[in-house]
Amino acid sequence: MNNSLSSVFRRAERRSRGFTLVEMMVAVTVTLFLIGGALTMLQSTRKTFAAQSQLAQLQDNERLALTFMAEVIESAGYTPSPQTYMNTTVLPVSGTTFTIAGQGVYGAYSATAPGDTVTIRYGALLNDTIFNCAGSQNTATNPYDVFVNKFWVDNATDPLNPVLKCTFTPTSTNTAQIVPLVNGVKNLTILYGVKRSTTNTGSCADTYLNASQMAAADWTEVCSVSIELTFVNPLNTLPIKVKRVVAVMNWAGVNT
Repeated sequence: MNNSLSSVFRRAERRSRGFTLVEMMVAVTVTLFLIGGALTMLQSTRKTFAAQSQLAQLQDNERLALTFMAEVIESAGYTPSPQTYMNTTVLPVSGTTFTIAGQGVYGAYSATAPGDTVTIRYGALLNDTIFNCAGSQNTATNPYDVFVNKFWVDNATDPLNPVLKCTFTPTSTNTAQIVPLVNGVKNLTILYGVKRSTTNTGSCADTYLNASQMAAADWTEVCSVSIELTFVNPLNTLPIKVKRVVAVMNWAGVNT
């Protein structure tokens, strides 16, 4: 009877001891391993989410920049009410930039970043639906105002975050307004479509030239404009380039 009770007490005592040191170390090791795996997965998920957000923002900036530039460039040389206002009257010779009456496009070439500049001008009737690069209309000048829009990249203000900007100057006030458009643009390359062939090629442009290759008379013959924007890559150092060819509406489809 005593032996039986002693056996019961010994078993109860062993059960009350809990885990041994080795068992505790194994449990802690397994727990740390599981926590480490969960943290690694969490960190990986966060990095992936951040990368996707950065790429999504980059795509939005690409679309926004090309849309802004395309809507302005396609209006180059536009003249309101052409039966009433001659384009040479609306767009007269202006300084050293627009040296030919009626000229709506001018550019400057640079082989190094931040690249080229392109200047676009056109007429806008009072309350017309044509916009400038600041997103506004002619709501004050009667009968029309001339909008001058210069696109360029500013990499001097913040070298780590260069910005595509537009300098908008209405002829009515001659007061320049600098408009930041899109962040992360490090270079702008512009080519101008003109026709060099004397034969019928079925197009108003058969050659694309940079501004330094353009003759003076070529500026009134620009049929289309090729835009290439180089963006800062948010994930690595490889450049990201987007390109679009914009038809100048006054010339698009004209085959001369």
